[in-house]
Amino acid sequence: MGVGIAAYFLFGRSMLKTQNAKTAVTPSMKTYTNAKHNYSIRYPTSWLVREYPDSKDGAAFNPLDKPGYPDKSDAISLSVGQKIGNYVDEDFIDYAKIAASVEIQNYGELASLKRITTSAGTVGYTTTWMVQAMAGTGSGSSESLPITYFEVPNDKTVLVRVTLGREEDLATYEKMLSTVKFNVLKNVTPTPTVDEEAVLENVIKKYIALKHNSNEDVLTVTVSKINGNYAQGGVTDGGGGGMWFAAKEDSVWKLVWDGNGVIECSVFTLYPDFPTSMITECWDETIQDTVQR
Repeated sequence: MGVGIAAYFLFGRSMLKTQNAKTAVTPSMKTYTNAKHNYSIRYPTSWLVREYPDSKDGAAFNPLDKPGYPDKSDAISLSVGQKIGNYVDEDFIDYAKIAASVEIQNYGELASLKRITTSAGTVGYTTTWMVQAMAGTGSGSSESLPITYFEVPNDKTVLVRVTLGREEDLATYEKMLSTVKFNVLKNVTPTPTVDEEAVLENVIKKYIALKHNSNEDVLTVTVSKINGNYAQGGVTDGGGGGMWFAAKEDSVWKLVWDGNGVIECSVFTLYPDFPTSMITECWDETIQDTVQR
């Protein structure tokens, strides 16, 4: 074989390998669009997407061979929620620095923070956190998998959260993050915001007055925390007081429990997704003892 032919042969093979490598790392993608909050994200064609049927706020993404919920955790999940409680007015980056620690039980100090910019120019922050071991599962803490936050352009109190559930899917997670896009509608009159605290105070007051056959006028209801579709607060009647917890169903707030002491575990039959960050334990009527939720 001549030198020229050999060089051409080797160069040709090198080019072919390079082209094949490029093809291998550029899988075709589909687009998931969230109509409720007007954002989109792309995901691999070979993956399954499952939009959350009740809230319509987001979706879960999984490889075909590992479908995720209910048998195993989802590979990548996408959700939307409001900033929590007293932190609503925090700037985006400042909230990202404390977000998971106030939203998720056992999440403590911020371990890492990285600013990212998507191909559409959307800015987000990828975070990891030090997570304390649950009671009875060991001791110490470990670093979490990433959670990335994006601020909804038309409402600075609302964030999109993209969470990695399986470390093996980190490369796909990072590729999907780069495709997040908000489709901001122009020339649209903003929908008036609802003062959720005022709504809750009024609704809970009516529920408690009706439940205990008391006068609304003597009740003072306060809201201490709103976490998406769940809330908690206090109530007094001049002579004493107690706690209350509420959940929003079909855009309507409903009283879950009120009183003093530990909540019965049977309450969570109807509200299994009530945040453990709000109610960490309950009274198990079967064993007559307090248990962790």
